[in-house]
Amino acid sequence: MNKTLHKTTSTKQPVYKKWWFWVIIVLVLASVGVAISQSNEPVKVGENNGVMGHSSETPQPTEFKIGDVIAHDNKEITIKSVQRNYDPNNQLAKPAEGKEFVKVDLYIENKSNDKISYNALDWEIQDSDGNIESYLSAMFAQGDDALSSGDLAKGGKKSGSIVFEVPKGDNNLILHYKSSFWSDKTIEIKL
Repeated sequence: MNKTLHKTTSTKQPVYKKWWFWVIIVLVLASVGVAISQSNEPVKVGENNGVMGHSSETPQPTEFKIGDVIAHDNKEITIKSVQRNYDPNNQLAKPAEGKEFVKVDLYIENKSNDKISYNALDWEIQDSDGNIESYLSAMFAQGDDALSSGDLAKGGKKSGSIVFEVPKGDNNLILHYKSSFWSDKTIEIKL
């Protein structure tokens, strides 16, 4: 008995050419985008030792001020003080003509159960003309207590300062904090 073996050729399409594969990909990407855009909104921590709740009757502030304790992304951030006409006592650090240095003292506390990172590059300053700059223009003016970058363990706390170069006498300065490279959302603190 001689059996002839027949090879059957499959005309199956690869998975990536199936319509349902691309529907699944689109749904996954859409859900990731929604998850990123619905990250924790910053809220002011109330005096009653709790975070002010979200409700339709109480809109949450989008702009904060010096001294507010801001709860955002598992951390609490406080701008403790702002020093105008800051003199860093450094020969290399002189503000440009018509400019001054402003030193911002801040405090960060990790409220999560995991390690979090902090970085001076997460902070920028906006002047009254709408110009937004990082601290790099005043890099040589940073003091011994500069924020720099690092990590905080669970419950960790960090105090530090960031120096910015701004137009002299500008009283409409806004500090911007962007907690994630992947998001365009910023916290604004009126100085």
